[in-house]
This record gives sequence, C-alpha cells and structure tokens, in this order.
Amino acid sequence: MKTWWRPFPRRAGRLTSLACVLSLFLVMIITSACGGSAQSQQQASQGKSRLDQLIAHAQQIGVPTQSLAPIMRQEQQLSSSGAPFSPFNDQPDTNFYTHQAAQYNALYQQLQTLITTTTGQFQMQASLNLQGFQQMLSRRQTQKIGDLQFFNNAYQQDQLLFSQAKYPKDFAAVRDDAQQKAQALGQLGLAYEQFTSFAETITQMQSAQLDVSVLQGQENSDLAALNSATTTSALQQLENLINAQYTEALAHSMSALPYVEAAKLQQFQLQIKLLKSYGIDPSQYQQLYNTDKAAMQSVKTLAQYLTVANRVNSDIASMHDQLVTGEATALIGQLNNEAMSWGNAHLYHDTFDGNNYILDSGYTMNGIGYWLQLELSWAYTPSDFQGVLNDEHDELFSLKMMEQDYADKTPFNQAHQTDQELMQYYHLSGQVIVVSMLEQALRLYQNGKLVRAFHVTTGRVELPSLPGHWTVLNRASPTEFTSSDPPGSPYWYPPTPIHYAINYHWDGYFIHDAWWRVNFGPGTQFPHYDTGGDESFAGNGSHGCINMQENDAAWLYANTDYNTQIVVY
Repeated sequence: MKTWWRPFPRRAGRLTSLACVLSLFLVMIITSACGGSAQSQQQASQGKSRLDQLIAHAQQIGVPTQSLAPIMRQEQQLSSSGAPFSPFNDQPDTNFYTHQAAQYNALYQQLQTLITTTTGQFQMQASLNLQGFQQMLSRRQTQKIGDLQFFNNAYQQDQLLFSQAKYPKDFAAVRDDAQQKAQALGQLGLAYEQFTSFAETITQMQSAQLDVSVLQGQENSDLAALNSATTTSALQQLENLINAQYTEALAHSMSALPYVEAAKLQQFQLQIKLLKSYGIDPSQYQQLYNTDKAAMQSVKTLAQYLTVANRVNSDIASMHDQLVTGEATALIGQLNNEAMSWGNAHLYHDTFDGNNYILDSGYTMNGIGYWLQLELSWAYTPSDFQGVLNDEHDELFSLKMMEQDYADKTPFNQAHQTDQELMQYYHLSGQVIVVSMLEQALRLYQNGKLVRAFHVTTGRVELPSLPGHWTVLNRASPTEFTSSDPPGSPYWYPPTPIHYAINYHWDGYFIHDAWWRVNFGPGTQFPHYDTGGDESFAGNGSHGCINMQENDAAWLYANTDYNTQIVVY
C-alpha cells in the first residue's frame, strides 16, 4: 500500500536549507556594510593617538591643567562617540570616521597653538619678573642693605636659566623664583624702615640722656640679621622682633615719650605739607593730625601712648599712596619739563630737512616719561610706589649725565667720565654696555675698562630709545621682527630678518644689526640721507631700538651674554 506523507519532510528540509542560505547571505551583506572603510577608521585612530601624544607632551612641559581641560574634555567626548548603525551601506560609517579624524586634527592644531601661546606668556611673565627682580636689587644696592651677594648670585642664576629655558615649566621656574626674590627684597625694605624707626628712637632717647647701651646692642644685632636674611619669612620675623624691641624700649623709658611723640607728629605734619605741594587737598589728613596731636598731649601712661601712637601710624600710612603718587607724578612732570627746557636750549639743526630737533627726547613723555607713568599706574604696594620714585630719581640723574656729556669733547671711542659716573651710581661691575644718545655711540666696558666702541643709530624723536639702567631680557640669533603698527602707518615696516638681537626692555626694545643702513653715528637719529639709498627705512632714526652695523652687532653679540648690564643715557 502506498503512503503519501514521505514527500512532506523532504520539502520541509529543502525550505530549512533555503532559510539557512538566505540568513547566511543576509549576515554577509550586513557585516560587509558595517564599520566604514578601513582607511577612514585608520585615520581616526591615528588622529586620536597623535592627539593623545601631544596632550601628554603638553602636560610634561608644564602647560597648566586648566588650560588643557577643554581640549581633553572634547577629546574624551569625541572618542566615546560611536559610529551609526547602517546596514546595507557603510558610507555613513566612513563619513563618521572621516569627520572624527578631522576633529582630532582640529584639536591637535588647537593644542599646538595653546602650547605656543602658553610658552610665550610664561616667557613674558618670566621676563617681567626678572626685570622687577633687577630693579628691586638695584634699589637695595643703593641703600647698601641686605645680603646682596646672595641676591646677585640668585639673579645671575635666574638669568642663566631664562637663557636656557625652552618650555613653559622652564619659564615658570624663573618667573616664580624671580618673584620670590623680589618679594624678599621688598620685605627687606620694610624691615629696614622698621629698623630705621628703632634706631631713630634710640637717638631720641639718647637726647633725653637715657641709658641706651642695651638697645644699641639690639640695634647692632638687628643690623647683622638684616644684612644676612634672604627669605620673606625670615625678614618678616625680624620686622616683628624689631617692633617688639621698640615697644619694650618705650615701656622702660617713659621719659622719652615726649621726644618720640614730637617726632611722630613732626613726620605727620611734614607729609601733609608735601601732599599740599603736590596739589592734593590735605584737609582730611589735617583733621586727623589735629585729633592725634590733641590725643598725644593728654597721654599719661604707656598703654595710652601705644594706643595713640598706633593711630598716628595708621593715619600716616593712610596717606601713603596719595603722597607717593603725588610725588611720583610731580617727578615725571619735572623730568619732562627739564628735558624739554634743556632740549630747546640745545637744539640740533638738521641740514637735511632744515628743521630743529631736541637731543633728549628719550627723557620726555615720548620716551621714558610714558613708561614711568605706566609703572606708576601698576603700583600697588608701598615698595611698588617707592620703586617708581627710585626710578624717577635715576632718570633725573641720567639726564644730568647727558647734559654733562654734551660739553665733553672726548672722542666717542675713548672712555667717558659720564660713563664711569653712571656705572658707579648703579653699582655696576663686570661687563657693561653704555650707549650715549648724544654721541650715537655704544661703548663696552669690562670692570670699568673700555673694551670697544661703535657708532650706532638710536630712536627717532617721536620714538626714542629708553634711557636708564637695563638688563638683558632675551637674546636671539637669528630672529624676525614684525611691525606692531598696521600697514599705512608711518611706523609700519615689513617682516624683517635680524641676525643679532639683544632685548634690553620689554615691548620690543633691542640692540640689533640694521643691515639696511650704511650710515651710523651723530645725526642719524634724525631725518638724513643714507648713502645706502634705502630712504624709506634708513633715512631716519629707529623705532626705539639701538641699531648697529651688522659686523659690529655680530661681534657684540658673540662677546656679551645674559649677565651684561646695559646703560642708555
């Protein structure tokens, strides 16, 4: 008997086989469409790897974490994103990886710019702190206090490290150390002021015929400590000690109080008079003085005296910023007026254009006056204000030396008396570059002995070179100068290759070669005909730099270093 059920299993088997084949075919299609092109995936992977390496490098060289954070956050978001699911078509995946690779590359470029910018910022900060360190050191040298050999060595070491610095962390180390040393020197000044008050009190007590032998012993000990302390904390402790000794001295010497009272009130009254002389209304301080004077006259006990004395000190301190600002502003005006008065009395007649020019524009508001005003606007602490005053007195002395040099007929290539006086004034030894803007000459000294002399070209009247005592902020050979003025400005110049550049003041003041000039020396800081024929850039003074003939600049660069001091007058 025939059966009819056997064909059915055979058909089912065929259907099952067909389903398996179709499934396998679909899997092959889907898997072949997933992932995008291998090339796009490789580009994205390489972009991520390259960015990760640069991030690690930036961390290693000292780029701050907070600056890196936005880039690292974007990189993490980018790497955590996944390709879209796109069966039957791998183009969306290819597009995803291509776009991802482009974003990695954009972040890489952004990070390169950040590294360059950060390095430049840290270099500028280190340069400014070095200049502040040098200025503070110069002030203490004038006062002849403190362990100046320690600070001199520290300054030279910071200069050396600055010259070798390459990465942000290198410049940060110089920046921080220079700031710490400058702060210590500032604290040294405050401790010295406290010491001076203590010494004056001892003198007043001697006038009252009191025994001050013990106090004089403390004074000598304090002076020794003052001359050996090198840290801010040590100097702060010394200042507190001197203050305690001062209080103790008064406690044992009530009979000296009238002398001390009179001295304090006299100091207060003197400062009120000074404030008035600077054109500042002193009425509020006069009222404080009257109150303090009445309180002093009613003092009966040490406790009462200390209370009133602290109030007098506070009242005197409250007028400090106005007092010093007034004095500094007056000195800036005095410097400008003296320079204009002398300049107009000793005009240079330019036969090239028939005009008359002042010879000392560097001392006017076009020159150092502008920078002194800027320095005053930045002043914050008492030592900052005092520093501006010191700088102004330095510039007034420098102007006197320029006026004295005007009458000196010594040839430019011989040692000048004014050079020697300036080096003595700034307490300079070792290697010193001295630039005379009158003579348009540069002279190099070694321990006070003239080594070589060169003719130069300094800044034009409206953009003069800056007189003063400067240090080497940077050295570059070769480099390129680019104009900070836009095209069309009379001061614009195209990108210019420079072979030897010594930076003596921030904001682009250099001693450098000027290969486009042929003529250097007296008169070249004014409009003139340069025999090289390039009148567009060689027919006037510089933009504030000190220009040298190329071979002369090469010799100077090779025979000086970061420790070389620079005086311009």
